[in-house]
Amino acid sequence: MSQKRSFDFVGKRKAAAVFSAALIVIGLLAVILNGGLNYNIEFNGGYLLQVGFKKQVQIADLRKTFHASEIKGVQLQEFSDKSDSGEFEKEVVIKVETKKQEVKTLEAKVIALLDKAYGHDGYIVRQTSSIGPKIGDELKESAVQAIIVALFGILIYITLKFQFKYGIAAIVALFHDVAITVGTLTLLGILFDYEISLSVIAALMTIVGYSLNDTIVVFDRIRENKQKLEGMEFNQIVNTSINETLTRTLLTSLTTLFVVLVLFLFGGEVIRDLSTTLLIGVIIGTYSSIFVASPVVIWWNDRSNKKARLKKA
Repeated sequence: MSQKRSFDFVGKRKAAAVFSAALIVIGLLAVILNGGLNYNIEFNGGYLLQVGFKKQVQIADLRKTFHASEIKGVQLQEFSDKSDSGEFEKEVVIKVETKKQEVKTLEAKVIALLDKAYGHDGYIVRQTSSIGPKIGDELKESAVQAIIVALFGILIYITLKFQFKYGIAAIVALFHDVAITVGTLTLLGILFDYEISLSVIAALMTIVGYSLNDTIVVFDRIRENKQKLEGMEFNQIVNTSINETLTRTLLTSLTTLFVVLVLFLFGGEVIRDLSTTLLIGVIIGTYSSIFVASPVVIWWNDRSNKKARLKKA
């Protein structure tokens, strides 16, 4: 029988810590340079127009028209292909960030652009409305509260299922995943106009659940091996447990990554921020379950043993 390969993941934990810290610092610098997180219209407030086009319009062409203009922070959403009355071939909802601009000034710019591209008689503005920044502030507060409640619930669950140190390790790993993902999105926002939207918040919550699943599998194997491999050093037990669950972790991650990659490549502009967030999160979540959560458990265990030895002395 061939001997199973055993990788020294625990031995690389210091290098992994430096790597993780570097990623978090780079993300933090990106947030500082950007003047904060790059929120979209849903959080910052903006202006909304529902436009009916009398001729068939491709959403990709309309998006290119806005990208080539001076109007920034535009989101487009197809409302319907053809009205029941036959008056319109396509209806599109156009959302534009106000960014300290007066609504009337912004509306005039959008109308001028549509007139130039499709003609004054080529469309009709069906309705308009404003999205106030107060609603955006409430959404930000709700998003933060949701993440905090989720993390607190996870801490209680893992503490009851395992021990408090495992709960703390899981929270550290999840914070690590969210921090790196948000930092990377901010960096991409500076380079490629990525934004923090409600779909990104949903993706972050998904990442929290996904990463936690892998972490719990490793923790469960550590608990089993502590009984089976009694007498072995805790570091070795952790490393053995990671290796034993490695195939399962990689298979789960690769199958998920394949689906997310398809969404990223073929999902289009509408779900671009969502698919990018999931893509980053799946990779970082897999990494953290091996190189972040388990090393934190080792650190906590060594710290507890050191305290116990000092008490005896």
